Amino acid sequence: MRTGWQDGSVSTELVLLTPVLLALLAFVVFAGRVGGAQQQITAAADQAARAASLRGDPDSAIAAASQVAQANLADAGVTCADVGIEVDTAAFGAGGQVGVTVTCVVELDDVVFAGLPGSRTFTSTAVEIIDRYRGGD
Repeated sequence: MRTGWQDGSVSTELVLLTPVLLALLAFVVFAGRVGGAQQQITAAADQAARAASLRGDPDSAIAAASQVAQANLADAGVTCADVGIEVDTAAFGAGGQVGVTVTCVVELDDVVFAGLPGSRTFTSTAVEIIDRYRGGD
């Protein structure tokens, strides 16, 4: 036996839940984009620090770190509105260390919705030990 009072209730529930589901989907896309960008910035800093640690002097370490970080970001498809690469060579020398900090402002215009920022600044720092037999003075 069928009662008439429930006719159309599934349609009504679907209409009410659709905005919630769309907002949830947009948030998942935004979180994935943010997480992926942070991972790529971290990888760029790691690779740049590694490249710098293999150089023989601070000037070539700075140049190598900058080149590798920018190439890594380009290969990963990360477009930075503003990129900063700082190389710390204060302890550069055999058995010392070199640090690289990569800062990137990523535009998130394509995944922005109410209440979330249009861009976000990501920063990552990596430190590598300089091999006492290979790099540095």
